[in-house]
Amino acid sequence: MFSRTLLAAAACVALLSDDAAAFSLSPTARPSPASFAARSSQSARARVGPSLGAPLRMVAAEPSTTTNHLRPSARPYSIIDKLPEDYAWIVPDDDMDVHERIAKYVEDGDLAKTDEMILVSWLDNFREALNNAPQKEAKDFVVEDYFSVLTELIRKERKRPHYFLDESVTGTHYEPFNSHHADTKFFDYQQFGCDVTRPLIDWDQSEVVGAHNIEKIKKQLDAGENVVFCSNHQSESDTHCMFTLMEDQLGKEYGDIAKNTVFIAGERVLRDAIVVPFSRGCSLLTVYSKKHIDSEPELKTAKMGHNGKTMKQLGAFFAQGGTCMWFAPSGGRDRRSDETGKVEVAPFDPNSIEMIRQVADKAGALEKTHFYAMALATHNIFPPPASVGGALVEQRVVNYVPLRMAVSEEIPPVPVDESLQGAELKKAIKASRVKRAEIVYNMMKEDYERIKGYGSRALGPVKPQQGASLGTEGSKGVEGLGPGGVTTQCERHQCDPGRAAKVTLEGSRVPEPLRGSGLLLLPGAPPKRTRWAVGGGAGA
Repeated sequence: MFSRTLLAAAACVALLSDDAAAFSLSPTARPSPASFAARSSQSARARVGPSLGAPLRMVAAEPSTTTNHLRPSARPYSIIDKLPEDYAWIVPDDDMDVHERIAKYVEDGDLAKTDEMILVSWLDNFREALNNAPQKEAKDFVVEDYFSVLTELIRKERKRPHYFLDESVTGTHYEPFNSHHADTKFFDYQQFGCDVTRPLIDWDQSEVVGAHNIEKIKKQLDAGENVVFCSNHQSESDTHCMFTLMEDQLGKEYGDIAKNTVFIAGERVLRDAIVVPFSRGCSLLTVYSKKHIDSEPELKTAKMGHNGKTMKQLGAFFAQGGTCMWFAPSGGRDRRSDETGKVEVAPFDPNSIEMIRQVADKAGALEKTHFYAMALATHNIFPPPASVGGALVEQRVVNYVPLRMAVSEEIPPVPVDESLQGAELKKAIKASRVKRAEIVYNMMKEDYERIKGYGSRALGPVKPQQGASLGTEGSKGVEGLGPGGVTTQCERHQCDPGRAAKVTLEGSRVPEPLRGSGLLLLPGAPPKRTRWAVGGGAGA
């Protein structure tokens, strides 16, 4: 729900240099953020030797196990059936329902038409997902009330952006570290995001593998050492999936680890008004991917400067100690393969992992920074678009599903022969980067298989299939069928309900920008209960 793209990997490539001099860290750039106030005050150990050429200082942990001995005997939370007062105050006291209020805000110019398009379809889909959930209490969640709150948060973001303003536009202004704790006293964005996520999770079938490894991680963090999760990335809501999985499957003290984790994210999570309310519930450091750095040549220098400042800030956290950090060395979300029909985990970029090591090394903290592989099977709760790249606006489709996560044993050392010199040493170091990435990726992939990531069935969004019968080209549906008076071509013409197809929407409840547009019809629903989703590109 939050992450437009957690893009640490590609952005790190833009910063990486062969001589490991991509940035420097001044002694004064070592803040003590409130989000880590509970950390140990143990002083950092001195750096030993030329660590970039040396192997990682990592000790093998106990193998991960499928038995989670920390799991509570029953679901530790209840479905929220009444909007909490902490949120209710933000919603106007009028007689409008959420659909009417959204339409009014669009008319008043407080929301964009694309906001209406996304919110209305997302709300209808959310309600349908809960209604179809096997756990009957899921239907009790006050989804309309929560979307009323979300609407107000998006309206506020449109009128008065929390991040980039007109005079400090993207690429020319460095947005500093976002700590969710700074906002909590005004509005608990993090809890709001968790409240929205939990009703979609099948707790009984959800799973966390590697509880013993997570216990070890907690001890390392309590001792003032650092932990880095090298993870695959599947859903826009991976941050909140982690928050809820670790708290609800392991316990609050482990949930606090997730909630205080620093996430390296694509800079675009600060620019999409619909994403910002969820972004503000996370501790974020943002970067530009290499793709987005090169997309605007006139801003390339400024964007690279932004990335450099981000890495310095991360180095400051490493130097302080007790930092838990998450990033995706693949550079984007996993997609379902056309060939296998499975959600395949994207390969890891060796340079991305090496950049994080360099940051820790420059901070004098590599010896106290521990790396772990994390596998996430979260794709279906909030599936990404079928394609990568494109416009900022992204369709939102949710499903009621189990979530699964695995944390590996600590990543083992990758030796480098330090007796080598010159070009031979440089070649060996580069080879070690590739080997290290292979080890991390294979550990993640093995755990992904263990948590049955390849077994997730297809739940949109999906790519349109060729050959669906749509009748005459350009024909439109008739008003009166489908949700909210929406009709698609596939209801008017014979179309295989098990396949996706491009359709045209008409009807009084269809937002004006959509009328007559070619959209994507998702498979799996009877014609008169067709789920419709807005097409259009998105980030990785």
